[in-house]
Amino acid sequence: MFLGQGKLIRMRNGKRLGVLRKDRTFVTYRSEKKHLFKAYNGWAFNLELLKELKDVVDWIEVHTTDTKMVYRTNIQNFFNCGIYYKNPKGEKDYQIILNLRFWAKFPQASKREIKKIEKSLKKWLK
Repeated sequence: MFLGQGKLIRMRNGKRLGVLRKDRTFVTYRSEKKHLFKAYNGWAFNLELLKELKDVVDWIEVHTTDTKMVYRTNIQNFFNCGIYYKNPKGEKDYQIILNLRFWAKFPQASKREIKKIEKSLKKWLK
């Protein structure tokens, strides 16, 4: 695994993992139904990826494609509170699973809604 050029992060085999935003947030898009680790009720990330991201990002966000929710956590939560897990299938990689109680959950906002919120915040801050 490695940090790609620019903002996109890919595995060595070319699989897209997510995007680095300017606000030190790593964003990935996943189906909650398919990718949520149900046995531990949390989101799992590859250990190598988390180690590489540790010095680059402060936050991790999972944007769900099916439920249209955003899960957000501090990357340190993975190392402090996560469960280490060896994936028995496929690449047999090591992962860290972070239970949902360590994630903030909120609905995704459309670009229009975000602009509306930003506009009202600017008025409020004046």
